[in-house]
Amino acid sequence: MLDIHIFDVDHGFCAAIDRYNHHSILIDTGFNTRTGFSPWQHLLKRQCRTIDCLVVPAYSPDNLAGIQPLLDHCLEHGLNINLLVANPTVDAEQFPELKAASLWAKNYLDVTTKMHPECQKTSQHMKVDDVDLSFFWNAQDTYQASHDLSLVTFVSYDDIEIVFPSNLTAAGWQALLQCEDFRTHLRRVNTFVASNHGHESGYCPEVFNYCRPDVVLISNQGNERVSSAMLNQYKIHAKGASDGVCDGQRPALEGHRKVLTTYDNGTITISKCLDRVRHITAKSLVHQVEAIA
Repeated sequence: MLDIHIFDVDHGFCAAIDRYNHHSILIDTGFNTRTGFSPWQHLLKRQCRTIDCLVVPAYSPDNLAGIQPLLDHCLEHGLNINLLVANPTVDAEQFPELKAASLWAKNYLDVTTKMHPECQKTSQHMKVDDVDLSFFWNAQDTYQASHDLSLVTFVSYDDIEIVFPSNLTAAGWQALLQCEDFRTHLRRVNTFVASNHGHESGYCPEVFNYCRPDVVLISNQGNERVSSAMLNQYKIHAKGASDGVCDGQRPALEGHRKVLTTYDNGTITISKCLDRVRHITAKSLVHQVEAIA
């Protein structure tokens, strides 16, 4: 059993992969100043004892701002961090928050990476119990813009295939698309988290030559709506969640079966329980999403 939460935050991004053994995998450390949400509160509420993997995928000040408060509360409440995962080509000395996290746990990608000679890209795969994680990145000696150094994370669990591209821009996407292994991972995706909060700068149409997700999920930035142009663009690429179910609050409109945003729907959760089809739930909508044959 597994829950993946994409939280409604107004600083950075935050997602948690919760397993039913009081362990979590945390992707980014964003928080919400309007609601008071922070990832450490979520971890304490569910009595998490261990963060199996802290993924730090983005290196802008907004994304890094939540790291130190998380570390402080982990120290106060005795939470362990087993592994850190970040772009290994990024110099932690340039980012005090990333350096602080590296004092807690070794960056897994510093230890072992896989080189793809055909495209000169690097990647790594790891398994946390039944959860498969794959990471791809561009090198800092080639790309200086922090957004294009974003770590792309693929998560696979049973019939859940989701990609978290962080703040990657079109240039970063195009560089990674040179890698056949990256394109192979995209072909498996059924849940696509839009890059860079759904902004146009994070949109790369070539990605959807390989990826045709059921749904696109967008974590809004600073409580701002995504432009209608980008919403429509992502709706074109999504196939739509099958067997949509109304939760009694509002009808499951066709557009919402293709794109969900934290601005409109609040925290979005993807759940998998035993052999049932995965469920995507949000503040006002519930969707059953059947596995792709």
